[in-house]
Amino acid sequence: MLLVRLPCGDLDDVRRVLEENLGSKWGWVVYRITYGDDAEWERFMNHLNTRVRLELEAEGNGDLFSRIDWAVQDDLKLEDASIRKVREHLRRWVEQDGGENDLGTARFHACVVVGQDELESVLEDGPPAEEVDVDGMGWVTVVSLNEEEGDTAVGLSYLTRAYALSECPGWHTIAVGDGDVYCR
Repeated sequence: MLLVRLPCGDLDDVRRVLEENLGSKWGWVVYRITYGDDAEWERFMNHLNTRVRLELEAEGNGDLFSRIDWAVQDDLKLEDASIRKVREHLRRWVEQDGGENDLGTARFHACVVVGQDELESVLEDGPPAEEVDVDGMGWVTVVSLNEEEGDTAVGLSYLTRAYALSECPGWHTIAVGDGDVYCR
């Protein structure tokens, strides 16, 4: 997985939307599709929150962390769900919970899926949450609501960047094929 960092303020659009809509939240909807160990899931969520908080702080955007809401979809009916099933569930979530809250943000156009492979990649293969995972060894799957756009693996350390890039320039900036993710 190749990831290129850009020296741009790509969270500016996220900040603008949050400032114009004071009650709004941001962040991907997270789909839990593995249910083998609740303690392991808790460790994953702590890792995710720590990594994202530190990434935001390092970029001078630490204040945005308090506005994140992962809207975790935690339902045993989702165990080992296919990408298609997750996409259908996300579509219903957007219709029910999005509605007037859909500000055109990435939150309503894609989601994060965490199965056992993703969980293990973050907790076992990737570095501790306090370290930037430059190589994307710890990753999650990001699924576009648009079936034609598909899904792609995104290194956990690059999740906020992928969110911002998919919100503004569009999905094509993070999903370019062959399982690689580029931030153009």
